[in-house]
Amino acid sequence: MTSLDKVRFIFSVTTGRSGSNFITEALSCLQNVVSVHEPKPRYDRVMRIVQHYPNVASQFLIEKKLPAIERQVKAGDIYFESSHLISKGFLEPWLSIDNLPTPDLICLDRPLREISLSFNQLNSIPGRTLNGLTYLLSPQDPNTLTTLKDLSQYNDYQLCYWYCLETEARKDKYQKLIESKGGKVARVSVNTIKQLDAFNSFRESLNLPGFSLLGQRKFLKLANQRVNAKSEKKSALAYDENQLMDWEKQVEENLTLRNPSK
Repeated sequence: MTSLDKVRFIFSVTTGRSGSNFITEALSCLQNVVSVHEPKPRYDRVMRIVQHYPNVASQFLIEKKLPAIERQVKAGDIYFESSHLISKGFLEPWLSIDNLPTPDLICLDRPLREISLSFNQLNSIPGRTLNGLTYLLSPQDPNTLTTLKDLSQYNDYQLCYWYCLETEARKDKYQKLIESKGGKVARVSVNTIKQLDAFNSFRESLNLPGFSLLGQRKFLKLANQRVNAKSEKKSALAYDENQLMDWEKQVEENLTLRNPSK
């Protein structure tokens, strides 16, 4: 892996459903940036196993992920990969591999209710549906930062809301971890960087290069498009605001920290 020590890595920490596609396309407009969204080999192929057997993550990175990245980059490149799954058991193993630089992070924010509703509409329910088990954490996973007891008392929306709270805790954890190792962390909402000046400020905060020859034109076109709404896959929901507030409050009041001293 000696060639990868001359590559700068940036990963995203996010729930998903928060603008990963946009940030991937936007960063691809910059010079010397290899920007990819959930490329193969995909973390979801082993994520569920990793929750119970963490050593599988290191094996996956060394045998599958790193060789694939090595084929895409050259010395001096910046490699950005947007996948919310890297924060589900793969960041710590990454940091433990010799000769790999500490990655920088982009933490993507979006109102938690919007994310929860989006996952609920897509029937991606943590610990309850196939998509939820494949792509999301569950309160029953042994290495989550937070948990809920007696999951049968919570509806689908509440489990999605728990997942958002768990991801917020992970953003805080990984920001502290990466910054302690000299890495950069930017926390941003995609909606706030769709204007050129705002995107340039974000870019400069991460010390990213300027636009490629046609990059600025591509960015301006991209900023006016809606990316990855998945509207055709969403079912209609009829929740009123008071219901949602009550459900969210119940989750917040019953949320338990697994290791409150850490």
